[in-house]
Amino acid sequence: MRETHLKGVTAMKRALAILICAAFLLCAAFPALAAVKTEEVVYGLMDHDGSVKSVYVVNCFSGGGSIEDYGDYSEVRNMTTAEALSLNGDSVTASTSADRLYYQGTLKSKDLPWVFAIRYSLDGKEVSAGELAGRSGALAIDISVKQNPSVNPVFYENYMLQISLTLDTQKCENIRAGNATIASAGRNKVVAFTVLPGRNARFSVTADVRDFSMSSIEITGMPFSMPIDLPDTGGLTGDLTRLSDAVDELKNGAASLSDGISQTYAGAKKLADGSESVAGGLKELSGSAEQMKSASAQIEAALSGIAASLNGQGAEGFSIAGIDELPGALRQLADGLKEVTAGMEALKTSYAAAYAALDGSIASIPDAEVDPAPLYAALSGDRALTGALDALMAYYAAAKTVKGTYAATKEAFAAVESSLAALSASVGTVSESLDQIADGMEQALSGNEAVAQLRQLKDGLTQLSSQYSQFHAGLAAYLNGVQALNNGYGKVHAGIQSLKGGMGQLNEGAKELASGTGELHEAVADLPDELQEEIDGMMQDYDRPDFAPLSFTSEKNASVSAVQFVLKTSPIEPPKPQQSVAAQPVRLTFWQKLLRLFGLYP
Repeated sequence: MRETHLKGVTAMKRALAILICAAFLLCAAFPALAAVKTEEVVYGLMDHDGSVKSVYVVNCFSGGGSIEDYGDYSEVRNMTTAEALSLNGDSVTASTSADRLYYQGTLKSKDLPWVFAIRYSLDGKEVSAGELAGRSGALAIDISVKQNPSVNPVFYENYMLQISLTLDTQKCENIRAGNATIASAGRNKVVAFTVLPGRNARFSVTADVRDFSMSSIEITGMPFSMPIDLPDTGGLTGDLTRLSDAVDELKNGAASLSDGISQTYAGAKKLADGSESVAGGLKELSGSAEQMKSASAQIEAALSGIAASLNGQGAEGFSIAGIDELPGALRQLADGLKEVTAGMEALKTSYAAAYAALDGSIASIPDAEVDPAPLYAALSGDRALTGALDALMAYYAAAKTVKGTYAATKEAFAAVESSLAALSASVGTVSESLDQIADGMEQALSGNEAVAQLRQLKDGLTQLSSQYSQFHAGLAAYLNGVQALNNGYGKVHAGIQSLKGGMGQLNEGAKELASGTGELHEAVADLPDELQEEIDGMMQDYDRPDFAPLSFTSEKNASVSAVQFVLKTSPIEPPKPQQSVAAQPVRLTFWQKLLRLFGLYP
């Protein structure tokens, strides 16, 4: 009886199993609604140097029903239910009743959108990660990222990477990383680098380490798709426009200043040329002064001797020897004085022209006072523009100094011309007097009544001698004045030449300033538009509101809503002692579990 009962129970179990299997088969015969693929998470396991060891993808479907997915997988595994997955070429199919199904597929290719290279050095010497574990010293970790050209560029161009290193502060000190965010997490420091879409990058982390170990370097890739409202750049471009206008005014002012200084320089050149003539004339006149004084002294001595002889006071008594030669000597002296007068007139004319040129040039320098404060405020601390304004104000100060110095010495310049005129008139008068005296002597000595006229001649010569003594004293004083003027004018001439040189430098500087401000204006004139274009370009780099996720596993997967990357390296740890591996339980499939439930599977 018992055996019959057991046989009946066994038959019932088999029948129930058949019914359940038939139910599954019937369900399969009527296709359910297709599940929707919502997410791909690409996991990459990398070695310490950044080389990829394996890549697998976790795919998520929602809604239940039948699934159809594509990817070049070497194997697939259901992570949610015991329902089997079918892998045929690049096609993965299944049917599930779960609201959300996850399955993992291991990709045959190890290519990622990025190529990573990680290098380690200790105390300046490159070492492998295996050599680094448990060591102490000055550590440097260099990480480089670049595009992998063998992978669809849409991920490189639209995904942002975050690279994170977790360092134990009990093993790592003096942690430094440029262009990184360093945050505290308990006893650890998390060093995070960001790589923007479409960019290659290189990073470096340094630290002083002891008994070093480190958990995995983690890299996440997310689509950089966030709509960005463009900022209101009206205020900034308005400021730049005002700066451009200010620079334009500065350019015009520099051009006007350059023109004025150029005119002043031309006047200074004329003045210097005139002063050169004046200095040459004074030098020549001063050089002949001693000779003229000596000649005049001899004439004075001769007249005195003749007058004394005629008056019977000479050692040899009355003598008229040499009287006939006296008119000629007087005329020679008169001619010499006439040449002096002509030289003085030429000197006066040259000096007047030079002085007029100088006066007109310096008068052309504007008297307007310039307040640089608004210009400095408009430049907003720009070093190039501020430097140009500094140079302009220096030239402006130099021009004001030149004009002030000339105003202080203008009377001295004017007095030179009047002194030259007075001296020229005095010498001319003396020359005419000498000619008249010579004429009178020739008339007195001519004719048959010469002897009778000797008495008159004696009186005339006596008077002439007395007058000539006064003339000689005046001539000597005049020539001494010429010599003193020559000595003093050397400093004036040197000052005028220095003024010419300074004005020349000022003129060249003003030209350079005008040219520089012109170039500066050309450079800043388009700044508002260029800034706006630059801002628009920068915003376009990061504003990707229309980016649509693309499946990483296959272009045939058209319904994916999100794709992200999670990558990590192997940790750097000292080798662990070997332990015996416990036997792992055998993983049964859903059908095996179902058959075992009914005692049909051992």
